[in-house]
Amino acid sequence: METASLVLEGVAAGFKGRTVLSGVNLASDSGEVLVFAGPNGGGKTTLLKTAAGFLKPLSGRVLIGGRDLASMSGRERAARLSFLFQGQTALWPFTVEEFVMQGRSPHRGFLAPDKNADRAAAAKAIADAGLSGYEERAVTELSGGEFQRVLIARAMAQEAPLVLMDEPINNLDPKYQFVMMDLIRAMAGNGFAVILSLHDLTLAAAYADRVALLAGGKIAALGKPGEVLREDILTGVFDIPRGYQKFVLPRGV
Repeated sequence: METASLVLEGVAAGFKGRTVLSGVNLASDSGEVLVFAGPNGGGKTTLLKTAAGFLKPLSGRVLIGGRDLASMSGRERAARLSFLFQGQTALWPFTVEEFVMQGRSPHRGFLAPDKNADRAAAAKAIADAGLSGYEERAVTELSGGEFQRVLIARAMAQEAPLVLMDEPINNLDPKYQFVMMDLIRAMAGNGFAVILSLHDLTLAAAYADRVALLAGGKIAALGKPGEVLREDILTGVFDIPRGYQKFVLPRGV
């Protein structure tokens, strides 16, 4: 798998007439889990979509593997990064195997026949995601937690070295939250760079290598969980009323 770093240089991000984030400088590389956290409306989704190329930076630039994202074709981007949108649902009754195989499209072309390498990559991703035996199940028949694992398997089969995820454990029960985070941690251990947004600061503390707190249109703090997830920083970032800190602060940091 190709190594790809993500670098944001002086990025301002947002929409026509509205700047959500500005002056963002950030770098991530293979083997790292980087978590974006912060209050609702703080810019987590906007920054992820900008890093993935779905939103054009209002200023600054995004580099992947040293190349400007804006100069890449769609297929080149798909070979270098995958993106898991928040709240994805299964609309068509593809089998799990067919759905995961879609992740191989950047390598073989959208209409080209499957190759042995594609089938092997899909089979490994299905097994690594704990989905062995699900290959012939329709994705429309899966639970939310099972489908989230299928999405992760497709990203692993894609073998794009950079994986961006927007709230991948949202609406999952506690068991599948841990299952998903274990898979994400394993992906980083296999050389992927994984950047995701989370609301659960305890999980961020347990699984992230670094945490970026977004608030007020800026990165308010960036560093290891123990450096960032502190009462003095979180109280300001989340505007936590006095007496409620014990319900927000992660345990074990």
